[in-house]
Amino acid sequence: MDSNLERYLNDHLAGSSGAINLIASLATASDDPTQSQFFRELEAKVEKDRELLKSLLQKIGQCDSGILQVAGSLTEKAGRLKLMWEGLGPGRLGMFEALEMLCLGIQGKRLLWRLLARVSGQIPEWTEVDFAALEGEAAAQRDAVEEYRMQAGVDALIDGERANGTAS
Repeated sequence: MDSNLERYLNDHLAGSSGAINLIASLATASDDPTQSQFFRELEAKVEKDRELLKSLLQKIGQCDSGILQVAGSLTEKAGRLKLMWEGLGPGRLGMFEALEMLCLGIQGKRLLWRLLARVSGQIPEWTEVDFAALEGEAAAQRDAVEEYRMQAGVDALIDGERANGTAS
């Protein structure tokens, strides 16, 4: 079991690396200081979760996988190329798609914490971890990003004439 658990945690650890890079790009691309600050704070929260994942691995005598970290980094870079092509500026499809990817990633993190809450009874090394609180925080993060995603979707997918009600 521990090898599957190690792999699962390492997959999420690799995903968190990509998320941190994406969030940093979103913070930089935003021309809204409030939105930029939101992403910087979110980046710090994801980094904290990343450190917790490393700690969980260490507590069960496992370590983070360099190979999966590289694979996650390559996947993130490939995805970022498409987003850069589409553009991360306001009203650009890339911004909307980046926020959508981020929402999905955070939902994955929420499901990670939910599953770990269920299995933690069999892993005494994790008794002090409040997985339910982590799941709640991930849901709050997802909901906050979803607000930005919805607005970015409207901005990217509805052209100016339709947005202004002048489309014929």
